[in-house]
Amino acid sequence: MHRKPALTGLAATVRTLALLCAVTLLVACGGGDRTSYLSTLAQEANILAFGDSLTFGTGATAEQSYPAVLAGLVNRNVIRAGVPGETTTEGLRRLPGVLDKHEPDLVLLCLGGNDMLRKGSLSRVKDNLAEMITLVRERGIPVVLIGVPEPALVGLEAPALYSELAEQFDLPLENTVMAETLAKAKWRSDRIHPNAEGYQKIAEALADLLKKAGAV
Repeated sequence: MHRKPALTGLAATVRTLALLCAVTLLVACGGGDRTSYLSTLAQEANILAFGDSLTFGTGATAEQSYPAVLAGLVNRNVIRAGVPGETTTEGLRRLPGVLDKHEPDLVLLCLGGNDMLRKGSLSRVKDNLAEMITLVRERGIPVVLIGVPEPALVGLEAPALYSELAEQFDLPLENTVMAETLAKAKWRSDRIHPNAEGYQKIAEALADLLKKAGAV
């Protein structure tokens, strides 16, 4: 019986590096933030922040909401289109009229928390978000997705559906800042809403993502 020749030092090193790269790729695809490239927005561009109370800024003033803070960080107009208590089903119905009214150049989509608070189906959340993403992109408008964590006493994290949608549609994804913010009492106004400091943290994370994606 013939034995396979042992790998040379160089070949073994190459093989080890390839395995490490494969593992790193698998970890990166497992639910963290994701960056896809976007076209640079003109100074007069309109960014639409579409969502529920997390976008509205419940727990802080309008000027302290993440869309208002983000506008200053990226030097672009950011429209605050958040409706407290809204589910993804309600957001899907509302979205076309908001797009018609504002004609945005970029949409930040942050919905799903109220579905999860009401123990709604995660598959329905995913389907509704997919329809919203499709609706926006059919108009030639890029989308940035923001993951919302499932309610929990410890270990807050966004469900896999957000990273799956980002992968499916090749979207920039901010999947951790909401969970990190709501996990710390110093950044919350109540159990499910940030305070002014928390919204600042969210805006900074989104500004970083938009810069990495080339949008600003």
